Amino acid sequence: MPTATFEKKLDHIVTTFKILVAAHRWTAERVVQALAPFGYLLDVQTDGLSAQKALLESPPHLVISAVDLPHPDGFTLLRLLRSNPKIADTPFMMIVSGTSPDEEIRAFQLGADEVVSDSTSDIAFRARVRVLLRLSTYRTRLQNEKRMLGILVAERTRELTEITLAMVTALEKATELSDVETGGHILRVSSYSGLISEELGLSSEFCEKLRLYAPLHDVGKVGVPDHILKKKGKLTPEEYEEMKKHTLYGYELLQAAKADRVACNIALSHHERWDGSGYPEGLKGKGIPIEARIVSVADVFDALATARHYKPALHPKEALNMLLGELRHLFDPMILDAVQRRKEDLLAIHSKET
Repeated sequence: MPTATFEKKLDHIVTTFKILVAAHRWTAERVVQALAPFGYLLDVQTDGLSAQKALLESPPHLVISAVDLPHPDGFTLLRLLRSNPKIADTPFMMIVSGTSPDEEIRAFQLGADEVVSDSTSDIAFRARVRVLLRLSTYRTRLQNEKRMLGILVAERTRELTEITLAMVTALEKATELSDVETGGHILRVSSYSGLISEELGLSSEFCEKLRLYAPLHDVGKVGVPDHILKKKGKLTPEEYEEMKKHTLYGYELLQAAKADRVACNIALSHHERWDGSGYPEGLKGKGIPIEARIVSVADVFDALATARHYKPALHPKEALNMLLGELRHLFDPMILDAVQRRKEDLLAIHSKET
């Protein structure tokens, strides 16, 4: 009675699973007989080559193979399955001789999910098949969810990129209308930052992000009063404190727009200094995000080499020498070494885009 009850519980299994059965005819017939009540789609192959072809042409939900499958054997079929990325996650059951523990060990070593003896009862065999089909279902579901998550992430990334591009464009237009100097500055900072990040050997994805987001380093200045931004003389202490808030304004603006973390870090921390003397948080050394460390060097170089309404320009070579000399303590030595190596390219960018 317990046996009949257990088998009855198995009757509700989904009947659309496809199972590849690869074994000698007599073993295959036993498998078919054991699984017949459940309505599975059974693809029976009695030699290794036919089984391999069936596996690749129409991947099943489960493979059941006898170790002594002829031409070639079940181990070869298992290796083929696990070596093919498209089907490597397919559950695999190996049927071994009941008197050969070595076959069982080898099957598990090659990646079998289950190993059963050719003397295993039908009830135990069916139960193990059911477990493996559940495993197949869960793996398929996980793959689908990962695929959907990838689509959602890609879509969200595209949306955020569009938001950022729109903000960059708006900022460029706004600054160019009110301050031609600033409009050119943000473009040069973008070019300098991309060049330096490449010289540092950072990933191409990061370098592209830096080029895209570097122009937003001063986006927070939209929150600073014009009379401070355009003042020709020296700022008062109070005005300077207000000017420093542009880092916080920019960070809050980008955070609210759900912009990329790199963009937010640049806006917030591009005035931090290697020795801890910067603002707004007084970060020091590698506590400053790498993207902000790079943009800070690019920003200061361009500021030194560009005339503003409140100061004359230094010659670009003089600006670089100052950056690499008396101001060296303010910046990441690794980044300054990259600047030293690419001096001529930086000067060329300044000449071309000024």
